[in-house]
Amino acid sequence: MPRRAVLTVPVLVDVAASRRELFGAQAHDVGLEGALRWARDRIAARVPGYVVTLNGSLLVQAARDPALRALVNGAALVTADGIGVILAARILGVPLSERLAGIDLAIALCASAAAAGHRVFLLGGAPGVAEDAAAELRRRHPALQIVGTRHGFFDPQEEEGVREQIRQARPELLMVALGAPRQERWMQRWSAALGVPVSIGVGGSFDVLAGRVPRAPRWMQRVGLEWLYRISREPRRWSVVRTIPPLFLMAIRERWRRRAGVG
Repeated sequence: MPRRAVLTVPVLVDVAASRRELFGAQAHDVGLEGALRWARDRIAARVPGYVVTLNGSLLVQAARDPALRALVNGAALVTADGIGVILAARILGVPLSERLAGIDLAIALCASAAAAGHRVFLLGGAPGVAEDAAAELRRRHPALQIVGTRHGFFDPQEEEGVREQIRQARPELLMVALGAPRQERWMQRWSAALGVPVSIGVGGSFDVLAGRVPRAPRWMQRVGLEWLYRISREPRRWSVVRTIPPLFLMAIRERWRRRAGVG
């Protein structure tokens, strides 16, 4: 008798056990390899989900804004992008061991996509930036299938056209560089409807890949001072960095409250 074909159902990597909580917002204690395994399994299962790369600024906003906190908690994966998040976790005694920069994860996801033949779409940045970032990614990974790019300067009347462009391209990986929290709100609203297995907010990563903004030296990345380099090159980013002191104060206050048994 002919053998029956066996239908195998992909099993999603469960990140629930790595879930941590900071001021009511979730973050997952996963490193680069764990995040890549999660993404590969998500693509195999064709289950849409969005990834939040959580930095200190977004965490402060989420702690103060219940709607934004719900958006972060609705993500399928939340990585600790900023050193401020890691330090706040240490103050609170939360086991969040590893910083995973959004740009490092984005680059690694593209390498994985090139190896697996997965399609990638780049959304965001100023006009021309996504195209330049795509060219650099193709230079690094000649097999990478980038099936579309679109800048982030679109108004509400153009949004349906943007969504249709993505829908027609059928990417497995959608990188969204609209800036936080706009990119997170966009992914929450549309990632499931678009059917993209992995959508990830990547902030200013396209500018770095396109060569418009230099990245900090390796030693500054290793010791958690990349933010200092960024504001020295881009003073406009001070509005983001100035949320770090309030984050530390929030963490110290919360730790004192716990020790004192208050609230």
